[in-house]
Amino acid sequence: MRESVANEELDILFYPDIGMDPLTYYLAFSRLAPVQAVTWGHPDTTGIPNMDYFISAHNIEVPEADEQYSEQLIKLGTFPMNYQIPIIPENFANRRNFGFSDDDHLYACPQTLFKFHPDFDKIVGAILEADPKGKLVVISEEDDKNYKTLLARFAKTFPNHIDQVVRVDPMNRVQFVKLLAISDVSLDPINFGSGNTTFEAFIVGTPVVTWPTRFMRTRLTCGSYHKMDMDEMVAKDADDYVRIALRLANDKPYRKEISERILEKCDILFENEQSVVEVEDFFEAAFNARVENRTIKEWPIK
Repeated sequence: MRESVANEELDILFYPDIGMDPLTYYLAFSRLAPVQAVTWGHPDTTGIPNMDYFISAHNIEVPEADEQYSEQLIKLGTFPMNYQIPIIPENFANRRNFGFSDDDHLYACPQTLFKFHPDFDKIVGAILEADPKGKLVVISEEDDKNYKTLLARFAKTFPNHIDQVVRVDPMNRVQFVKLLAISDVSLDPINFGSGNTTFEAFIVGTPVVTWPTRFMRTRLTCGSYHKMDMDEMVAKDADDYVRIALRLANDKPYRKEISERILEKCDILFENEQSVVEVEDFFEAAFNARVENRTIKEWPIK
């Protein structure tokens, strides 16, 4: 692969992610283009010396974020993506299609299981303890050892409410969006956050509760709410997270109000061609800087 890429004599090599697959991780240690950049497909710094730039955005990075990256951090004015509107099902399923009743309060956290940090367990337990009708909905194969490990951990943290954890089988994207649509709230896992799931929840008006930290990987949902001028779903601490989630599931008029506002404003997150133009401008500037043997330190260039 190194030889194949090198033979192209690229000016710029852009990795949508580094860290999700061993092959691209080890490939990135090679210098295969004058300018090499990565963005948030895996939302962490690579620590790889030959990676020049990490492309992110101003509204999802804290002021001191440069210290968190081995690359030169580039904070664009918008998200570095032109996200297409997810497929919206023509007919939404009712809850019985997924084995739930209309009386259930559905707290969906349909994330890859490695995102469930142990610190999140107490928050989930507090929600389920305060809401006897609450169901934590997770996605996994029944024989997945990671799911069994997670369930065993939950059993130690909130043993009296373990029966409120409900597993559903993996599904295609249309069914996944339907699952989000019937949920009262989507829970952003703390210490990692979510990306695609947030956008898919917003497109059907499902609120997402989030608690951002100083790391970008937890701040995409928060940044999306900022763009929509909606900060009510952004928790200040663990207790606030529990409070927001409980209110959304138990206060139907409030949940309806938040949902309608999300549906009204979320278009700003999708099909943003300006992001493409800004990435183009950065790539051109980064290559010109390399020709002059310098690095771009801030964006936009002043």
